[in-house]
Amino acid sequence: MLIKGTAGGSDPTIELTLKDNTDYWVILDPINQRLYLNSTGRILDRDPPVSIQSIVVQVQCINRKVGTIINHEVRIVVRDRNDNSPKFQQEQYYVTVNELTPVGTTIFTGFSGNKGATDIDDGPNGQIEYVIQYNPSDPTSNRTFDIPLTLSGAIVLRERLNYEEKSRYFVIVQANDRAQNLVERRTSTATLTVDVLDGDDLGPMFLPCILVFNTLDCRPLTYQASLPELTDPAQVNPINVTPPIQAVDQDRNIQPASDRPGILYSILVGTPEDYSPYFSMNATTAKLSLLKPINRDFHQKFDLVIKAEQDNGHPLPAFANLHIEVLDENNQKPFFTKSTYEGFISESSPVGTTISDNQNLTSPLHIIALDNDVEETKDPLLHLFLNDYNTFFTVTQNGIARYLTLLQPVDREFQQLYTFSITASDGVQESLPVTVNIFVLDANDNSPTFSNISYNVKIYTDMRPGESVIKLTAMDVDEGPNGQIRYEILAGDQGDFTINDKTGLITIAPGITLVVGRSYTLTIKASDGAPLAQKRSSITTVYIEVLPPNNQSPPRFLQQMYSLELSEAMRIGAILLNLQATDREGDPIKYIIQNGDPQQIFNLSEK
Repeated sequence: MLIKGTAGGSDPTIELTLKDNTDYWVILDPINQRLYLNSTGRILDRDPPVSIQSIVVQVQCINRKVGTIINHEVRIVVRDRNDNSPKFQQEQYYVTVNELTPVGTTIFTGFSGNKGATDIDDGPNGQIEYVIQYNPSDPTSNRTFDIPLTLSGAIVLRERLNYEEKSRYFVIVQANDRAQNLVERRTSTATLTVDVLDGDDLGPMFLPCILVFNTLDCRPLTYQASLPELTDPAQVNPINVTPPIQAVDQDRNIQPASDRPGILYSILVGTPEDYSPYFSMNATTAKLSLLKPINRDFHQKFDLVIKAEQDNGHPLPAFANLHIEVLDENNQKPFFTKSTYEGFISESSPVGTTISDNQNLTSPLHIIALDNDVEETKDPLLHLFLNDYNTFFTVTQNGIARYLTLLQPVDREFQQLYTFSITASDGVQESLPVTVNIFVLDANDNSPTFSNISYNVKIYTDMRPGESVIKLTAMDVDEGPNGQIRYEILAGDQGDFTINDKTGLITIAPGITLVVGRSYTLTIKASDGAPLAQKRSSITTVYIEVLPPNNQSPPRFLQQMYSLELSEAMRIGAILLNLQATDREGDPIKYIIQNGDPQQIFNLSEK
């Protein structure tokens, strides 16, 4: 401050004081005529919510000589510092865009106003500009979209969209302030999810679509149909076409669903050229109808090109071939080449497995049905149907040779044989049914099972080598080698016992002398006869205790001596004592008074 006079020393001429010092932000040094910022314990923040943009104080100067007072206003302007980063109002933003949107279209303006990022700093430090960052999780997003006007944040489509290739983008948008020093600029990011809507950019395609290798294009498709010559249209309409004619719009997710176009079918061209008096096609259902009988002497076949197009005039129709065979007059019933068929399948076969014609499962079972109205070298286009077990098996419907396949798993232990009949139909006449027997072959899907988890056996020291200890039996419901059981001792025999690997009989080993009180714990394994990779087994435990020979272990009383006191007044027949002895072998015990009662005053019951 430039104030004439001195406020210090021995003879001061002026006196300086502060007035209106709000929150005491300013400290006055009157002697040196200086003002200082009082920021002890606090921060001077220009930004909200503090928002101190300036500090105004009054410096009062009193002339001590004449007593005049002068108030001098001092305004301290707080300059902005770039100490805040931009902040998006949302972490995630969403927008939907139709795949037909032209390149250059603005597809998102959601950052305008206060809906995008804000920065409470002032000036360039608080001005926001937007850029799209590379997203390693979605590498195409930053080249598909752009923000040409960085201050507006409006996102523009940069490349054409294709719903069938990619239906969602994750765009990372960065907001940064415009601090003059690039190093001091602050940033933040948000993610814009762009959902691509299906547009009507693809035409129909005929089904089934079998793709050309390494492309998204369908192979040329030919539908097949046949009908006997001179047939009344009422008997065959609509004509059975294999597979059924059907086309779908490749734009399958146009929203709303009411905007999805329908498909119109028509016959475009055909050979011979006079096909039109004989055939017509329903424009909406693609059902093929015969208009009048065909004489095979003039027409043996028709090759037509059918067209499917959208009902909204879309310029991309689809085409398919339709081959119609005219058969000899249908006066012959279909027939099978065999009256009985036998097939085989393993119970472990997965759904979809083809039934085999042999137990080794090396070749499929061929079921051949023919029709003398059709040449033997051509597919008679017969429909085969099962009269039973059609939830377990199905039969293919194309070709001269047909095959049975499995629809659900089978279990030999539950049912070993499935017998049903098959009938063939040409649409007018049916064949006589033939019998099919499907034998379910065993798979080693069960383990041998002992009747007990463990067994307890007592043997005696007078038993000789080769004598039987116990015969174990395990059961296996599998068939053949899978159900044949072999036994072996895994542990605990210490060479004192052997087991017959076929019968499961455990015997005392040769040269073994049994010792009273010894016990054994044998671990016995039962294995089936399947190959090593499929072999199953189970184990049981046999506990063996060695006892003295039978009747050589005497009974024992619970006590060595019993003492009684009797009254002379006791009546005859009164019970004096209940004696109890035990025998280790469990043999019956007989009780007698051996001595000490010559006059036979006492009586002891034998049992």
